[in-house]
Amino acid sequence: MTGLTGRNAACSVKWCDETGMHAVHRKYLASVKGGINGAGVVGVNVAQRVQPRASVCVELTVTTPWASTAGYLLATPSVPDIAAALSEAADRATELDGTRERRD
Repeated sequence: MTGLTGRNAACSVKWCDETGMHAVHRKYLASVKGGINGAGVVGVNVAQRVQPRASVCVELTVTTPWASTAGYLLATPSVPDIAAALSEAADRATELDGTRERRD
């Protein structure tokens, strides 16, 4: 695809939300405000590089007001462990933050 005619053309991969030329097929699932004081968004996507035999992965993207978007492709088998670790870290942070407030 080239020029103006290809720029908005839908991808032939049925689940892909991208249009025009792209190096990664991507299905956008969620955007969550994740930054302190409301700055920044964490995106969760299903993604696959445009190359032979590439695996479908989970992609996390992070946008901030002061930096360009960064993305990271996660191997699908590791995602449940990462999700569990994030949940545990959130529980611990909440617990520690509550402990700090009681001491103040």
